[in-house]
Amino acid sequence: MADALLVQSLVVILASVCTVGLLTWVGLPAVLGYLLAGLVIGPHGLQLLAASDEIRFLAELGVIFLMFMVGLEFSLPAMIAARAEVFGAGSLQIGLTVLIVAGGAVLFGMDWPAAILLGGAVAMSSTAIALKQLADQGEIGTQHGRLVLGILLFQDLATIPFLAVVGLWEEGGEPNAPVVLHQLAIAGTALGAATLVSRPVFRSALAWAARARSADLFLLVVLLLALGTAFAAHLAGLSPPIGAFLAGMVIGESDFRHQIEDDVRPFRDVLFGLFFVTVGIEVNPSIVAISPWAVLVWTIVFLPGKALTTALVAAVMRWLAQVGIRVAAILAHGGEFGLLLLTQATGTGIIAPDVGQPALVALAVTMGLAPVFIRWNAWLGQLVDWAPRRITMAVEETAIRGESQHLVGHVLLGGCGRVGRPVAVVLKAAKLPYVAIGSDITRLREARRQGHKIVFGDASCRRILEAAGLPRASQLVVTFDRRPAVEQLLHHARQRNPNMSAVVSAADDRDVSALARVGAAVVFPENLAAGLALAGQALLFNGFGQEDAANLITAVRAELNPELRDHVGM
Repeated sequence: MADALLVQSLVVILASVCTVGLLTWVGLPAVLGYLLAGLVIGPHGLQLLAASDEIRFLAELGVIFLMFMVGLEFSLPAMIAARAEVFGAGSLQIGLTVLIVAGGAVLFGMDWPAAILLGGAVAMSSTAIALKQLADQGEIGTQHGRLVLGILLFQDLATIPFLAVVGLWEEGGEPNAPVVLHQLAIAGTALGAATLVSRPVFRSALAWAARARSADLFLLVVLLLALGTAFAAHLAGLSPPIGAFLAGMVIGESDFRHQIEDDVRPFRDVLFGLFFVTVGIEVNPSIVAISPWAVLVWTIVFLPGKALTTALVAAVMRWLAQVGIRVAAILAHGGEFGLLLLTQATGTGIIAPDVGQPALVALAVTMGLAPVFIRWNAWLGQLVDWAPRRITMAVEETAIRGESQHLVGHVLLGGCGRVGRPVAVVLKAAKLPYVAIGSDITRLREARRQGHKIVFGDASCRRILEAAGLPRASQLVVTFDRRPAVEQLLHHARQRNPNMSAVVSAADDRDVSALARVGAAVVFPENLAAGLALAGQALLFNGFGQEDAANLITAVRAELNPELRDHVGM
């Protein structure tokens, strides 16, 4: 038995290493690598492995640790602060999607519990894929990025009632409306009990483990609290992952949260990866040949169908049209929790395999396509919003010309956010004339309240730059880090005003060479700027004089990028 389990583990790990490594190399998410690994080694692939009870148990642990980590990151004050995005937009997105999908499923003869779970699975998007891609594109802090984050947070929270229904079915209960409501009431009571009763107990246990100064003991106490609460939830008739979420939520309010996140994350990543392998093992790829139309229909439901539903939510919330389209494009795919719900619902018999299997295949396909849609969300927004945008841009041009028509030799500041605002403060203090251009309406209003001269518009747009007086400007300072847009801006600036110097902020030093080629006189990589500034302060605290510290930092900066020493700023 031990030998067989060892062989199974080796097969799973070897297949995962190969597939995750391959897909990561081509820029696809690791989740698809785990799914592909299960597909290759499973009964529908090379037939090396079947989903045994032991592997399913480890996969269930992965789900428990995932919900524990979600609980750790759950912040009620943060949700209340962003209540319009989280509770308003999030509940509308989940509710409308479930209503439309479940209504259609019931019309085709499906029972309502299965139809609601199916709708819940479709409603979920991948938090990991969406946030990673947005972070890579520098869009987390934008208006559409914050809206996406709020909706994803509510989706994670909304998984709990769906898991409660699945847990009820697994226990042999009949999922009628009164029973489901009773189950949710139990979950709500458990939430209150966890807040009132568990908090002092958990904090005392963690404090005791911390005082012992033993990393092993601290980790064991964390695992005991997470798994013990999951087991207690199981005894209370709830799904074990719900108990793990409650434990994480209580611990997340303590001072130990960040240490616990670092300690538990490897368990979650490995075991939840194993969960995706088991999903891949149970997926039958021949369903594409057997029911191609069903797979196509579910792909349409996940992509254009879900995007249209989210766009409807944006219209109800009265977001700007372009912002709503970008949010819809980013969320138009399936997610990890959707896989979790579909797999558990199919495994317990709630959803028939002839419905669940095509939906699983389509969901996996949309997760693979998600980075593409997210990468092109700006282009999709502009494409859909083309006609209104022309009218809006004309208004923006008029306003910008009014601000800049009397300026000569001024500074054009592209962006007035976390990097641009300090630049604006210095320019204002130095009494240098400037015009800042920003497209994030929230940050624009905040900057205006602080007295900065900022106008609304896209700084990479040629007509907006012309309206801001580009031919008359003495300098261009670019503070956003969307490289394609920055390159477009620099190219146009070099054509219209070749004598103007351009200072550009970059996310890191990998973009210095490319930006220098298109006209940047100096590039400030944020990682070098922050690192060298910290190093300079460390030198001052260690007795170096201002001049000696500055000379040493300058020398180190030149060594880091010797071929670009004339283009790299401190």
